[in-house]
Amino acid sequence: MIKVNSHNTLRKHPNLLILSKFFPFFFSFVIVFLLAEPVFSWAAKAPHVEVVALFEDKAMLLINKKQLLVSVGETTEHGVTLVEADAKSAIIEVDGKRRRVTLGGLIHSRPGQDSAQDKKIYVYRGPDDLFRTTGSINGYPVSFLVDTGASSIAISSREAKRLGINYRLTGKPIWISTASGTESGYRVTIDRVTIAGITLRSIDGLVLEGNEPSNPLLGMSYLNRFEIINDGQVMTLKQKY
Repeated sequence: MIKVNSHNTLRKHPNLLILSKFFPFFFSFVIVFLLAEPVFSWAAKAPHVEVVALFEDKAMLLINKKQLLVSVGETTEHGVTLVEADAKSAIIEVDGKRRRVTLGGLIHSRPGQDSAQDKKIYVYRGPDDLFRTTGSINGYPVSFLVDTGASSIAISSREAKRLGINYRLTGKPIWISTASGTESGYRVTIDRVTIAGITLRSIDGLVLEGNEPSNPLLGMSYLNRFEIINDGQVMTLKQKY
């Protein structure tokens, strides 16, 4: 609670005394606002951090909508320091305070911030003119290629083994039409997919036998839960539900 000594202020500024007689409520509001403004300014500058991928001694962080690969001991331009990291969690220091954060974890810039405002994913066009983003499947870090023409998330059988997906036991054998022809594969249900702190569960996926696609395709089984806005350089995914 902020206490304002209006009598001292008025003695130092006689002109305000005249004004206060006519606008007592307005005058008090102005003083409180001026005193509180530095607090609001500090909150606005505090970074918003999301952990989108974890590695040994490194972490992929989304800081104020900018994606960065940060090494242990490195401090970003936003004042965020990666203290420790492995495949399970990271210790991140922000404003002198350290927190252990797991994959998909958030460090909000303002206490009590409405979480609905955070349910957006920003994907940037790369130098190859493709939209790529990082995230995780079942807790394992993944580099996705965003493909709005793919009906489901699609991964290779080699990638499925790395991600712990036993597609031959739990999947349904199918034939899949691809750009190179018809290939055998399996329809599976992926337990959880996390991108930019947003986790969706029970997502339809396809596993193709072999080493392709080289990068998992982020298809419509995930994307259809978002409103997609593409301005040519940035693809914004706004969660519907």
